[in-house]
Amino acid sequence: MRFGYRLSLGIIFISVLLLSLPNYALADAIVTQMGGYPITVPEGHSVETVLSVGTDARIAGNVTDAVLVINGNVYLEPTAQVDLVVDLGGHVYNSALKSPKTGVFEINFSEKLVNDSLLGGVILLGIWALRVVVGFLGIVFFTGLGYFMRNRLSSSEYLLSTDFLRLFGIGTAFLMLLVSLAVLLTLTVFGIPLAALLIILGIVLAVLGLIPVMQFIGTKVLSSRILEYPAITRSLAQSTLFVALVSLPLIGLVFLIVMGLTGLGLALTVGWTHFRRYKTS
Repeated sequence: MRFGYRLSLGIIFISVLLLSLPNYALADAIVTQMGGYPITVPEGHSVETVLSVGTDARIAGNVTDAVLVINGNVYLEPTAQVDLVVDLGGHVYNSALKSPKTGVFEINFSEKLVNDSLLGGVILLGIWALRVVVGFLGIVFFTGLGYFMRNRLSSSEYLLSTDFLRLFGIGTAFLMLLVSLAVLLTLTVFGIPLAALLIILGIVLAVLGLIPVMQFIGTKVLSSRILEYPAITRSLAQSTLFVALVSLPLIGLVFLIVMGLTGLGLALTVGWTHFRRYKTS
């Protein structure tokens, strides 16, 4: 009982003491105001942060941290000492402020800013929708192509397991040769169509080689139970995994290039093997 009485007296004494102190003794305080009269920091007073929403802020004293005003104006007097001023939806009126290190950031939600923001949002939404459509078409394309080629890829898994780096090297060398020939052919008028045909041939070979690469990655990453599913379901799961990996930011592009060159080398190796068997037979 006596302890509670003493505690109450202590709280009353401290409150009266704080109220009797001058305003400048309340330094490092956060001054806030929402609507109504403008918030003011008089000359000679010091606060840590000023936060104003829906009203102006007039700064003549010292703000050690920042002044943040939303939907209002900031008036900086010649005696103001601030390091950072951020005004969203208003203006900053700098009255002969001498501090060169003061950072003033002013963002006005004008019609131009709103239109630019909407345009940027539409562009981002369009890019996202395009990626979704391209990804869906890629899954459908690789699923169908993988299903129809499922019985012609018996030797590909062995080559990918034993000679992956060699296949990548073959694909890289062939691509460099193909690009060199295409550049040389474009120097002549009659060679331009032939250069285009060479580029198309390289793309077709790379796509055909990607199918066994896609299935090889699927068998290594996905659960072994996927092999028990029907062929079309297995091809769908492998295609979805491959497209998901390709869609990863930056990493997906590197992954696609490496897999594409490996697929190109695989298509060339398998094609050359079949050509030699045909010649010997």
